[in-house]
Amino acid sequence: MPRTRVLVVDDHDVVRYGICKLLSDDPELDVICEATTGEEAVEKAKEHLPDLILLDISLPGISGLEAAWRIRHISPSSLILFVSQHDASYVVKKALSVGGHGYLLKSTAGEELIEAIRTVLSGKQFVSKRLAGESSPEFA
Repeated sequence: MPRTRVLVVDDHDVVRYGICKLLSDDPELDVICEATTGEEAVEKAKEHLPDLILLDISLPGISGLEAAWRIRHISPSSLILFVSQHDASYVVKKALSVGGHGYLLKSTAGEELIEAIRTVLSGKQFVSKRLAGESSPEFA
């Protein structure tokens, strides 16, 4: 069975390394490339057509939101899972409206990353439990 090809996009080296390390333990996932800016994310998505993109929102240059919108047009089959520190409901709604298939908070990525990936790969939407709780029923 082919491995899921993943592009990891985050401008913080430690975060990007941590995500890649978590993914390296899963035999079904293959990090094929990394990016540190929104523009680089769009270029890598166009070049590699990954199955899954883990995308931060706050990036140098164009934001992850803008990058996602562009990626939807050049690599429409790529699934996008936002991994962000932003927990405001309007940011989550915007991320999902520009083509995100899920939204994971960085603060819970250690516990929820693999679950989020599996959910998105199965065709369902994922939103971090803290955001999808009773205080934010619109994401449940």
